[in-house]
Amino acid sequence: MDTPILETERLILRPIGLADAQIIFDNWTSDPDVARYMAYSTHESVETTRMWLREVEAARALDTHYDWGFVRRSDGMLIGSGGIYYKEQAHMFELGYNLMKACWHQGYTTEAAREMVRFAVEELGQTRLGCNHVTENVNSGKVMMKVGFRRVEKRPWVSLDGTKRGECYVYLYEKD
Repeated sequence: MDTPILETERLILRPIGLADAQIIFDNWTSDPDVARYMAYSTHESVETTRMWLREVEAARALDTHYDWGFVRRSDGMLIGSGGIYYKEQAHMFELGYNLMKACWHQGYTTEAAREMVRFAVEELGQTRLGCNHVTENVNSGKVMMKVGFRRVEKRPWVSLDGTKRGECYVYLYEKD
């Protein structure tokens, strides 16, 4: 299934792609505060963001990757991104998201996460989802709990490039 457009009260979740590279780079992938707790490191150039978006576009045809840009309805601004990704070893989709700093603490992440969970459960028929956050990122944990996840364990964490290490909390969502 192609990544569909999803809508909430304040957001439109739409597929992201190469055409979004500059705004994504300017708004969040180049921001060290946003990247601080993410699996990726701060993007040093828009080309790094383009490389990531090429991977997103290539995975779009798969039934295992759904990536959305979060567009604010009030002004059409692309303010963040997120998605659900099937993790073979866990036998379930995992949820992930990030948001530009100027939009933190306004409920946008919770709104987007809730809609991505709804999509996974209602449209993909999933009964279990996972997610995690670096232990220091307590606000991400609050989002996870607000959308129905519960904390199940703590484990070591390493960023994709190996430059960041620590511990993360692991969460599970189970449909009643």
